[in-house]
Amino acid sequence: MQWLKQIVIDLFAIIVIALAVFYESNYLAYVVYTYTVLMVIARFLSLVSENFSAITKKKVSEAPRIVYHIIYCINVLILGIGGWYVTAGGWIFIWAAAAIVDKRSF
Repeated sequence: MQWLKQIVIDLFAIIVIALAVFYESNYLAYVVYTYTVLMVIARFLSLVSENFSAITKKKVSEAPRIVYHIIYCINVLILGIGGWYVTAGGWIFIWAAAAIVDKRSF
């Protein structure tokens, strides 16, 4: 259960995404857009750059991989239900890129 500390930011992101989508807060919307863009860039770099992949592998958490799949799925569902289709598409890319990088590491 030590890994719970390592996913706090991801759990916080779920809460922020839900609040932005369902309460239509402009400030939280900008936070969600910014975080999504940064995550897309990070995942894209991990796909195309072996150096960046090596950096992220050094910081691999002890959390089970399925936890991240569940987190990404929840984000996609919340964004899709709320009609944030472009942002949901970004999270689908993040999810797929994470799965591809995980497959490569085996």
